[in-house]
Amino acid sequence: MTATTSTQPAPIPTTGSMRRAVAEPNDDVRLETAAIPTPAPGEVLVRSTLVGICGSDTHALAGHHPFLTSRYLPGHEATGTVVALGDGIESLFVGQRVLLKPNVACGDCANCAAGRSNACAQLSWIGCDPSLHWAGAMADYFVAPERNLFPVPDGVDDRTAVLVECLATPVHAVRISGDLTGARVVILGAGTIGVLCVVAARHAGAGAMVVTDLDPGKLDRARRVGAHGAVPADDPAVNERVLAQLGGPADVVLDCVTNERSLNQAVALLRRAGTLAVVGVPPRDATLPMPLIQDWEIRVQGCAAYTEADIRTALQIATDAGLPTDEIVAATYGLDEVASAFGQAAADSSGKVLIAPPRRG
Repeated sequence: MTATTSTQPAPIPTTGSMRRAVAEPNDDVRLETAAIPTPAPGEVLVRSTLVGICGSDTHALAGHHPFLTSRYLPGHEATGTVVALGDGIESLFVGQRVLLKPNVACGDCANCAAGRSNACAQLSWIGCDPSLHWAGAMADYFVAPERNLFPVPDGVDDRTAVLVECLATPVHAVRISGDLTGARVVILGAGTIGVLCVVAARHAGAGAMVVTDLDPGKLDRARRVGAHGAVPADDPAVNERVLAQLGGPADVVLDCVTNERSLNQAVALLRRAGTLAVVGVPPRDATLPMPLIQDWEIRVQGCAAYTEADIRTALQIATDAGLPTDEIVAATYGLDEVASAFGQAAADSSGKVLIAPPRRG
């Protein structure tokens, strides 16, 4: 008798132990062993495929994040494959590729009812939760509510899908800044979020976009993805050069740096009744020229995360090949290399560092 070999893939275990990353602000990030979680009713167990390291993660680890100040289980930019379903799941199936929307809203408060789930009164975060209730996706497996998982279209690869959550933040910031059709837009900071602001503003119909940054390489990348102009942030005449390239005062400034200097620079670049969108996470309080803000009716708009609609818009941009993945992804590490991956992400913000949890070989 001739032995035969099954062509069926081996089942993925959903019980036993797994690896997961643990971040300790002002200390380090390391791996620990934990039980594979069991999805409760309405929840889904996902095997992680790719997970991005966010700037909020590196800032938290360095002790510079105003809200992430204690131990947490990172991983809020993620894509993976559904491996188990809790009771009552109707929209997803085992084997389906999904991406994570990590901000978990209650669905019942006034802001949720108004379509502003990002401002939910009870908002919590998968992968940014010091209570440790919502463990992040920087692990072999993670659990999420059904409504927080979005199917990935067949035409969108995993490297692109994992950037959708990151893109949704600029999509949201651009949307709440007003109608950008033909608008003059300045983007302060050309890291990952700044570059994705270029993508989002271009999608929204911006007429002219000028970017500033200290890194010439980042400025070049901003031009490649659609910025019309780019000015070194340390140029003594930076404001004059920005306004010259823009063709006049800005309608909107998207501040992805968000310190006192950049916020005051933003106000100086705006026209009367312009909008300053605070996109980056400020490390501390800042003083602004309030008499000018009052007299010119400058709108200072906070921008926090995104809604379900913003995720869908970002996913559509990715589906339409509008997300420049190769310009954004800098490196991919295995989960066992998480400390090195965080080190690179902290040392070089010119590209997104990814974690690929599945064991290789």
